[in-house]
Amino acid sequence: MSEQPDEDGFVEEAPEADAEDTEEVEAEEAEADEVEADEVDDAEEGDDDEAKDTDEVEAELFELTMDDGTKVQVPKSAKDAFMKNADYTQKTQSLSEQRKALEADRQRFQQAIKMQTQFTEADSNVRVIDAQLAQFEGIDWNTWGQQDPASAQQAQIQLGALREQRGQAVQELQKLQAQAQQTESREIARQTEENRQKVAMAVADWSSDTERAIFDYGLKSGLSESQLASTNYDPAVLSILNKARLFDELQQRQTAKPKKKKAEPVPKAEKVRAKKSSNRSAPSDSDSTEAWLKKRNAQIAKRMAG
Repeated sequence: MSEQPDEDGFVEEAPEADAEDTEEVEAEEAEADEVEADEVDDAEEGDDDEAKDTDEVEAELFELTMDDGTKVQVPKSAKDAFMKNADYTQKTQSLSEQRKALEADRQRFQQAIKMQTQFTEADSNVRVIDAQLAQFEGIDWNTWGQQDPASAQQAQIQLGALREQRGQAVQELQKLQAQAQQTESREIARQTEENRQKVAMAVADWSSDTERAIFDYGLKSGLSESQLASTNYDPAVLSILNKARLFDELQQRQTAKPKKKKAEPVPKAEKVRAKKSSNRSAPSDSDSTEAWLKKRNAQIAKRMAG
């Protein structure tokens, strides 16, 4: 059946068509809502999966401290490799330090041998010159000069040259002695400083107070200051002195600890009985307030009358 236009020329829509269009729109809107809800759920699940993955990644990491002090996160699967590498690095550094120490010792030893050789040569030179000078002792220069003036003069020139050579040789020997003393002083200072670093590990609770206490104990035990100084802070020596000091202090505390005295019995307190006053006119604690005031006023009046 076809739709007929009204008087104004408009075609009136059928009610059935409006209902069908409304249902289609509602169905489309419901479908769109379901799609949007599914998308939201998928997004939330994606966030959860991402957070879970992040937690799993963080759980699979461990913190590693580098040589320069910085901290980094590395996979746990590589932990053993990093630890082995760190252990290898530590051992390598320790070996390198030992090699440097050995090389330094070798150089000091060679320097000591060189100085000792120079000192021996200089000392021998002085001895040779002294032996040559000894040949001129006891010479009668006046007689020799009268008998053979040219030879005597030549001998005197030779004697002067030997004396000059001896002076130079002695100066060289003294110079070497001064250098040896300086080298020895530097070596003692170096060894002392090295021992100072080691003694902190050898002696428990090492501090300036502990150091002073150990040296005071050494002096009280009969050691001289030079003997204590000659230890050069040897960790073994200071450790032994400290143990002896602590043991003596413990013995002194135990000896000085007072013995507990047995508690003496407390004497029983005797009851003190109040003596009965012979003067009944005097106020007494046993009197009533009225009687006490009466007696007291009587005492005052009696004194005023006297």
